[in-house]
Amino acid sequence: MMVLLLSNRKNKCENEIIEILQKYGAQYISDKYVSNDKGDFTILSIYKKCELKINKGIAVFLDNKCRFSDQKIPVGIIGICEEENFSALEILKNNKIATVCCGMGNKNSITLSSVGNDALFTCLQRSLQNSDGEIIEQGEYKIKLTKSYLPFSVMASAAILLLKGITPYEF
Repeated sequence: MMVLLLSNRKNKCENEIIEILQKYGAQYISDKYVSNDKGDFTILSIYKKCELKINKGIAVFLDNKCRFSDQKIPVGIIGICEEENFSALEILKNNKIATVCCGMGNKNSITLSSVGNDALFTCLQRSLQNSDGEIIEQGEYKIKLTKSYLPFSVMASAAILLLKGITPYEF
């Protein structure tokens, strides 16, 4: 499976998501760096609009600017963005893409329900369907923290792992 990070360069959240997902075996590709740990999914950073010819995957919008405003997203992709990323929400809506919203409000798909110094709970508020048609049931997941991460990095990483069929347990 391909995980696309649509971002601006030097985005702290992008770096944190890459770090977290590599702990779960992801390979990473950008225009400046390639890692291959023989993982079963790949992360790709995208910094400008491009043609996407993939059937399945996840597109995570990290940039709340119009840089990707005309981006075409193929059917079969699942979108992830922050609840306040109106640019991304508009792109996903225009492309009729299933969207996982992350934030603190009760209308979001993924929220943080409890935050401590060394662990937090992330909550899947409603059942989701992954790109293979499998249902991921709602639930709460305790995640041990090895360092401090931005809230969206945690929520987006948890969403990606759950959509991939992996239960998050440590970041």
